Amino acid sequence: MNLPHNWKASGLLKLHFYKGLSPTLIKEILESYDSYSDFLEADLPEKLNLIVNQGELFRRGIKKPELESARQLELAKKNNISLISIWDPKYPALLKEIFQAPPLLFVKGELADNSANCVSIVGTRKCSNYGRINAQRFAEFFSHHNIVVVSGLAYGIDSIAQNAVASSSGITYAVIASGIDKLSPSTSVKNAEKIIEAGGAIISTYMMGTHALPAYFLQRNRIIAGISKATLVVESRIKGGSLNTAKFARDENRELYAMPGNITSPNSDGTNDMIARGLALLAKSPEQMYKELGFDHSENLKIDGLDSRQKRKLNFANENEKLVYEHLSYEPLHVDDLAQKCNIDISTILVNLLNLEFSGSVKQLPGKYYIIAI
Repeated sequence: MNLPHNWKASGLLKLHFYKGLSPTLIKEILESYDSYSDFLEADLPEKLNLIVNQGELFRRGIKKPELESARQLELAKKNNISLISIWDPKYPALLKEIFQAPPLLFVKGELADNSANCVSIVGTRKCSNYGRINAQRFAEFFSHHNIVVVSGLAYGIDSIAQNAVASSSGITYAVIASGIDKLSPSTSVKNAEKIIEAGGAIISTYMMGTHALPAYFLQRNRIIAGISKATLVVESRIKGGSLNTAKFARDENRELYAMPGNITSPNSDGTNDMIARGLALLAKSPEQMYKELGFDHSENLKIDGLDSRQKRKLNFANENEKLVYEHLSYEPLHVDDLAQKCNIDISTILVNLLNLEFSGSVKQLPGKYYIIAI
């Protein structure tokens, strides 16, 4: 861990157990004093002295900062967790810029280069099929174009997007609202393992041993937005939790996108409202976002649909296969309806769909529904 002067990781950890020390103040202390012992022995300013010598000095349940900081270091080693300080080269560059940037991150896995482009994808836990498909679509596109996808590992849009990235061997960061060693439920633990195996990382600002509490999710959402150049809200109710992430993105002057949805669906009330009030940009396609965010002006991407180069690369075995593919879109279509549209018998349709699945051109959804793949 990189720290200023002669500070050590244990000293930085000890400061986190003083009540009243904000992230900004902790950063100032490390840059102003030579070490933890120098800080304690110094003639401190009146306000800081009051914080350090207050009656209830430590958080409830903490006996001594020396013992607890040593325990944190031991747990980090045991669980293969890295401590990344704000002075470390791997600390994400954009996160440094936010108000009250956390001076310490707990990381399991690997962080990409600190200047890596990140986009967060968030949304409701109870998503629709429309939300699921588009979360996968945007996440896979960004993954294929070397964008780090950031989310909160929650059930629904978050985990769908992150699983899509991990499955395509892309990089995704999951920011959580507990200590990394207290990650739950079991599905989140399994998803976290997939993310790490694919080369991504689990990130927390909370000490190990910390269980998730409702208030901690706001801090998590602030980090998700802060680490990202842009945030995309796929689906959200009018008071959905992902709107907090959207607010943090606006507060930090980051780009905010929302995916339009069915006007009769409560799942799209929040996203449609943000678009209507001009709070978020309309997300029509991942190609559109990619271009507008200026990630790579040299790529010839078609804004309103698939990359035109991808279309040219498709090789069809026969005319029926081509016909089947051309009748599919990102909107799920049942195999019976597809057979009717193509005017081809169902057995022939199924054979061609199977070949298209093998080639990675088409995806099958539950219930014999099909969509095109990215």
